[in-house]
Amino acid sequence: MPQTTANGLSMHYETHGDGPPLLFIHGLGSSLRDWEYQVEAFSSRFRVITLDLRGHGKSEKPIGPYSIALFAEDVGAFLQKITDEPAHVVGLSMGGAVAFHLALDHAPLLRSIVVTNMSAIVPVETFAQQRFYYGRLLISALLGPKRMGALIANNVFPTPEMAELRETLISRWAENPRRPYLSSLRALKNWSVMERLPHITCPALLIHSEHDYAPLPHKKEVAARMQNAILMTLPGTHHVVNVEEPESFNTLVMQFLKNLESRESP
Repeated sequence: MPQTTANGLSMHYETHGDGPPLLFIHGLGSSLRDWEYQVEAFSSRFRVITLDLRGHGKSEKPIGPYSIALFAEDVGAFLQKITDEPAHVVGLSMGGAVAFHLALDHAPLLRSIVVTNMSAIVPVETFAQQRFYYGRLLISALLGPKRMGALIANNVFPTPEMAELRETLISRWAENPRRPYLSSLRALKNWSVMERLPHITCPALLIHSEHDYAPLPHKKEVAARMQNAILMTLPGTHHVVNVEEPESFNTLVMQFLKNLESRESP
C-alpha cells in the first residue's frame, strides 16, 4: 500500500500497469477502491494511478477547513512527485471538481480531463438547493456518514438488482470519520469555476448520466464555455456510473483517450 507525502500531506495511492499516466480521482466520501472496475480495463494501456484525497480512505485527515482548490493543490504536488510527464485525469463528482481546478491551476501537469457527473458550480442559494445541501449536512453531522451513505445508496443504485452495490456503498461510507467528511462536504458549498471555464485549454470529456443530480442543460452550458470539450450522455444511468455501468463508462473514456493518443502520436 504505497504512501507518499505531497503538499505536506501523507497520501495513499496505488499504481497498476505501464504507459501514459492516467489518474482517477474519487468523489466525496469515497476512496480509490471505487475505481476497482476501471483499474484492470485501463492498466493494459496506461499507468493507472488511483489515490485517496485529503480526509478520505487511508490518506491523512488533518483538521479543516478543506477546499476544492486545496484538494487540487494536493493532487498537483502528488503528480509532480510520482510522474515526470503530464497525466490524463478522470474525476467523478467531487473528483471532477478537483479535475477542473487541476486544469485551471496546474495545467502543465495535465494532458486531458474527464469530468463525470459534476457541474462547474454547486450553488446553495434557492430553497431547493439549501434543502438538498443542508439536509445532507445535518444528516451527516447528527446521524453520521453511515446514515448518509444509506440515503445516497438508495438514490444512485435504486433498483432491486443493485442491492449488492447499495450494501457495498453503505459499508464503505460508514468508514468515513465524521469530521473530515463534513469538512469535505463544506468545501462544495457555493463552489464555482463557471467564470473560469474558458481558460481550460486541455481536451475535456464531460460525461452525464441521464438520472444525475445536475441537469443536462446546465452541463451543456459548461461544455460550451470550455475551449475543447465534448459532452456525452449515458442513458438510464445514475450518479456513480463507473460502478453502475462500468463497461459503458470504460468504453466511452477509453475511446476518448485513444483518440487523443492517436492524434498526438508522431
